[in-house]
Amino acid sequence: MCLRFKFYGFSAKHGYYFLRYRFMKIAICDDELSYLDETERLLKQWADQRGIDITPYRFTNGDDLIQAHQTYCMDLIILDIIMPLLNGMDTARELRHDHQSVPIIFLTSSCEYAVDSYEVKAFHYLMKPLESDHLFRVLDDFWETTHTARESFAAQTDTGFCRITLEDVDYLEAQNKRVLVSLSNDTDIEIRELFSKCEEIFSLEKGFFKCHRSYIVNLNHVEQFTKTQISTKNGINIPISRNNYAAFKEAYFSYMFR
Repeated sequence: MCLRFKFYGFSAKHGYYFLRYRFMKIAICDDELSYLDETERLLKQWADQRGIDITPYRFTNGDDLIQAHQTYCMDLIILDIIMPLLNGMDTARELRHDHQSVPIIFLTSSCEYAVDSYEVKAFHYLMKPLESDHLFRVLDDFWETTHTARESFAAQTDTGFCRITLEDVDYLEAQNKRVLVSLSNDTDIEIRELFSKCEEIFSLEKGFFKCHRSYIVNLNHVEQFTKTQISTKNGINIPISRNNYAAFKEAYFSYMFR
């Protein structure tokens, strides 16, 4: 899961790179090739004008899109609604089972599904044929509301560097001189970083807590906890050390009800 990225700042205090989110994987799903071509062309035009590096992934059916998203974890999905077999609305429902946060923009030649789009928390609903100005405004809004505030850092792996977005991290686990980073999409990344350095990056101010000498957990991903363990929303159990329970409990409630 090593991705291309661009460096946009360096923290002298922590010794790691902050990344502005300038790279995106965008899935386009439409059973009509002419609309696939046109949507891809407009996406590239929008990205070039704004200096954003994108990789479009093309699909002609919902099943292939769902399978690919499990592997590549798309940053944005542009999805036709009226398709044979698995239509766009049912595809979106399947995606929402495991990927609650991925933004979806619907494309359709009919407005009859507009109300249903709220059910799957669609980011927007666009009518065909696409108008470039309208699409660009929606993409600008998407960029502004979902990406500019996302903080990432560049972590070293055995194969190079990998961009990790802090809010996507479920928990971190110290493993000798490496750290296992578990993401909310059930992907694990082993990074070549000291756990002490990760403590500085994944701090309480960023919504993380060191609940055990070998674990740091994302407070926003906690489903429930007892005096001895934390259960994440992904169903993973993480130990809490006896000495950290009171501090964790205070930090959790302070963070969740701030």
